[in-house]
Amino acid sequence: MGIIQNSGVVHVDGHVSTVFGRDSHQDEGEGWSITARPYRGAPEADAIPADFLCNTGENTCFLAGNRVRMADGSRKAIELLHVGDLVLTMQGPDRVRAVEQPRLGMSRKVIELRGLGDDCLVISDEHPLWVRRRAADGKSNETWGTYNLHHLMYELRNSIEPRLPALPVPMQIDIPEQLAHETGWVYAQPIYHHLPPSTQLYNIATDKGCAIFVEGFAAFSHCLGSLIPAAGWTGLDGRPPAQDLLRKLELHDA
Repeated sequence: MGIIQNSGVVHVDGHVSTVFGRDSHQDEGEGWSITARPYRGAPEADAIPADFLCNTGENTCFLAGNRVRMADGSRKAIELLHVGDLVLTMQGPDRVRAVEQPRLGMSRKVIELRGLGDDCLVISDEHPLWVRRRAADGKSNETWGTYNLHHLMYELRNSIEPRLPALPVPMQIDIPEQLAHETGWVYAQPIYHHLPPSTQLYNIATDKGCAIFVEGFAAFSHCLGSLIPAAGWTGLDGRPPAQDLLRKLELHDA
């Protein structure tokens, strides 16, 4: 690509804006023009996944190897989970009721979020995460947030699951966000990865808890219960031990 140059300034709504351009002669020599960009050709028809828009519905997804916090406190790779397994959610232990294996598709990217220690969450960029924002009045507000609102809107429109009562807030890609974590809250900023549309992803749906812990982060899970965790998240410390919660769950099912 030709060298970007300062082509002058313009005034927009009373503000000075800089206009940038490229050296057209150098662009032409390198094969760049307004009608030809040496990027990539259209994919072959048989190379496009059937779910190129992840159009199987409710699929916010994780890459294999992401570790899910189980109800007994252990961690298990998401691709190894089965229906009936007990996982830990922000609302307490819950059962896995479905396992999904969609493809990445062409309208999503994969992002990496670094947590504490070796926590490394690698997910599709539309997956809602529980985020805390400070309002203009200084009060903190907790809600679902996403790094790809447009694709999530598509998923919600085609979802057969209970839908979120409100759209998640779009999250900043250049400023760390305060995300819910097993330990309370951590600041994280996404690192983007470009993977093939055919990349295999994994997701689970739970019964009642809408936020599972994956690599320590509180991530949205399709559930049949409340879709909004209780506000005022402070982490797992100080909450009833997992065994006590499991005992309550067993008594409830008895």
